[in-house]
Amino acid sequence: MGLFTSAHQRNIQAKREERDERIRNLPEYQTPLTEKEVGLLNQPASQVIKAVQDGETDPQDVLSAYSKRAIAAHKECNMLTEVMIGDAQKWAANSNKKGPLAGFPVSFKDTIAVKGYDSSLGYSCRSFKPLSKDAPMVRMLKDAGAVPYVKTNVPYTMLSFECYNDIWGTTENPYKKGYVPGGSTGGEACLLAWGGSRLGIGTDVAGSVRLPAHFSGIYSLKCSIGRFPKIGNVTTMAGQEGIPAVYSPMTRSLDDLGFFLKTIIDLKPWEYDYSVHPMPWSEPNLPSKLKVGVMYEDGVVTPSPACQRALETTIDALKKQGHEIVSFTPPSPLRALRIASQLLCSDGCQVALRGQFPGEHNDKGVARMVFAQRLPRFMKKIYAWFVEYILRDKVWAYMVRDWNVKTITERWDLVAEREGYKAEFFDAWKESEIDILLTVPNATPAFPHKGLYESISSCGYTFMFNLLDYAAGVLPVTRVDKDLDQLPQSFKPKNRIERGAFGHYNATKMHGLPVGVQVVGQRLEEEKVLRAMEVVEDALHKNGVIYKQLNEN
Repeated sequence: MGLFTSAHQRNIQAKREERDERIRNLPEYQTPLTEKEVGLLNQPASQVIKAVQDGETDPQDVLSAYSKRAIAAHKECNMLTEVMIGDAQKWAANSNKKGPLAGFPVSFKDTIAVKGYDSSLGYSCRSFKPLSKDAPMVRMLKDAGAVPYVKTNVPYTMLSFECYNDIWGTTENPYKKGYVPGGSTGGEACLLAWGGSRLGIGTDVAGSVRLPAHFSGIYSLKCSIGRFPKIGNVTTMAGQEGIPAVYSPMTRSLDDLGFFLKTIIDLKPWEYDYSVHPMPWSEPNLPSKLKVGVMYEDGVVTPSPACQRALETTIDALKKQGHEIVSFTPPSPLRALRIASQLLCSDGCQVALRGQFPGEHNDKGVARMVFAQRLPRFMKKIYAWFVEYILRDKVWAYMVRDWNVKTITERWDLVAEREGYKAEFFDAWKESEIDILLTVPNATPAFPHKGLYESISSCGYTFMFNLLDYAAGVLPVTRVDKDLDQLPQSFKPKNRIERGAFGHYNATKMHGLPVGVQVVGQRLEEEKVLRAMEVVEDALHKNGVIYKQLNEN
């Protein structure tokens, strides 16, 4: 490094070299998979764990299989941050081989605190500051026999559906390079999709486990606040409580998703983490034939042909199994998007950006949002008037008119609006008498890298359920088809948000990217959502729609 190399550039080079050196020190995990290891990778987690508990499988063999696949995946898509495999060998040897997660490797979003390792989140200022102790979640998982082995990449500030930062670089979509894997839990989704993990954990504040599941073709379930352990980890927005982030499971199959979440709740996480509700697992009592509400669109951004096809495919499969399908019209989704986005960024991202080194880059979409938020208020009033009365775009004018850093009084007013919206939505749900809600996870499939610059505001299909604190899961249905999913030539965006969302939609270029659906229950209804996801996937399978994962042998 040169004499005038900045501290930021030194951190980039040193952190990447540290990761690469850890991988170089593991030559035994850079050889071809054995037949036995391939077999382990193809089994549900519950089966492998049962074999470890019965003494039929050595945890070191399981770790070897997943470490080999994780390193291979990283070389293709660049999703690993902290490589903990060296220590994981010792953890596996000493793991609780009778525990409910006996000897099974678990991967983590980079936010999760593991003793002796950084949680840099791609920030220079957080690099080379290893955590002094495990988060309660990590202690609980280790007590259950789990083996942490890798952590995965996130976008700078973690307020993005992309997945890049200066320290770790860009994570690719596992299906198509040049496209995003989702965010902010993008590295985790990519690793799971590639098969380098089967059980992973991420966070969600506006869709951050659900968008990656949709973009990368895996399974996730956003839990309600207080259902999943959270404290002791690292965040970019400490103290932000307008729209609290939640930790949630991400997996490679629906069977694994149900098994993992139930296992964690059965571990009584409230005995490790004071923020978790003492709420044991409860088997849901769903009718044999569901009344499924469908939110076909949110009135802000029309679902793309690919996402609409996945939704219609799911509806058709459910109808053929005798389930009742009704249209569900929620209280104004635009209002939900406005309240949620202004609460989440009420400080103008000052907390998320403090400590930023000179020369350190923000996510381009987030940077654009911050720039607008910090402009003088009178300029936004004038701009909003122009947008509404000259450009005739009432939606965009409504969103930008008071897109400001908030005073404490304005923030309290927003919290009051949030609670009022939640009450309205609750009443609408009850009046409709639906059992479950079905909608798209996003208006489009994955977009190209840096595409969030145009589409930063298009997050309503997930963000709404963070505001409501509803349990919501995503499962893969199909992939983009260049012949079936072309945008009609007659399509014209009806507002600025929709124009941004469709700026990079191209079914020909997107051919092969995953497309999912979102299944939503009410607050603290994780068990119900999981059961409904099972109903949905069973209906799809009976209708001949079976999603095949990458590297599924």
